[in-house]
Amino acid sequence: MCKIPDYIEVGVHRMNDFLPIAVEIKTLAPETKKKIPFGLGGAYDFYETEIMGKPFLLAGVDGDEWNLATTVITKQRDILEQETGIETIFIFNKLESYNFQRYAKKGLNMVVGVKQLFLPSIFLVASKSKVSIQPKEDKPPVFFQLLTLYHLGKENLDGLTTREIAKKMNTSYATVNRGIRWMTENGFLRLSEGKEKKIEFVLKGKKLWEKAMPYLTTPIDFIVYTPEIGIAENSYLSELNALAEYTLINGGPYRVAISKEEYKVLKQQDIYWDPFGECGIEVWKYDPALLAKNGVIDKLSLYLMLKDYDDERVQIELDNMMNEIEW
Repeated sequence: MCKIPDYIEVGVHRMNDFLPIAVEIKTLAPETKKKIPFGLGGAYDFYETEIMGKPFLLAGVDGDEWNLATTVITKQRDILEQETGIETIFIFNKLESYNFQRYAKKGLNMVVGVKQLFLPSIFLVASKSKVSIQPKEDKPPVFFQLLTLYHLGKENLDGLTTREIAKKMNTSYATVNRGIRWMTENGFLRLSEGKEKKIEFVLKGKKLWEKAMPYLTTPIDFIVYTPEIGIAENSYLSELNALAEYTLINGGPYRVAISKEEYKVLKQQDIYWDPFGECGIEVWKYDPALLAKNGVIDKLSLYLMLKDYDDERVQIELDNMMNEIEW
């Protein structure tokens, strides 16, 4: 009998920490092995187990790099379960936190080393490192997202006061103060001593991005359509056309992003709004101009907009774009 890889044993032992009856790893039965498609046979280490009388297929991935698009891995899961008739549990040696969040949203059964597991099929969610699957109930203000993305993608804001930030963001003092208070209470910021308190982000670069991810959402508030292309002066290339500026993918339908103030200006003009119009105008929750570069929306907002886009090519190029960011 071949030796079971260490990372598979670690993953199963992690499950056993939370199960009333310990499960065992079994080599793949010949009849099950025959049902696994040829293209997936070499992609994973396959084993079987039984949890509370229910069979599960274990699909393991060793190594430190694993960045498969959500649409791809969910399709692989569906194929495996359709062909074998057994629900699948993925065991990863290592997985980035943002991918764990993405996979969890798609209901993927998975275990990541000794750190995390998410097994909705047996109503089990646990994490040694206390990683939240869902955001906290207290909804963050929109300014939290703007400030975080600005700090990560545009300019380091450490050392600035509330008034300095308000001026830089062209935002009211009250809005900034409310956002900073929420971020301090939730462990994103710390404030200096003294009368004029200065902010400092607790985490840096990619670690900040990963901590913020459960709270971040699409920047789009709503979309209006018109056949009149190019009517918004202060607009920025968005969606697939923006992705085409950052990657090798082809562009898509005409889409631009504007602020709510710009939308108010447009509404006062004699424009024909048509839900079937070829030009989509995204009205954002925050001003895209604060983050945009060279007439194109920023990469991080673009990622948040497209991360659940149901197209494998888009997901691949989106991941390529994120991998090129120098945090």
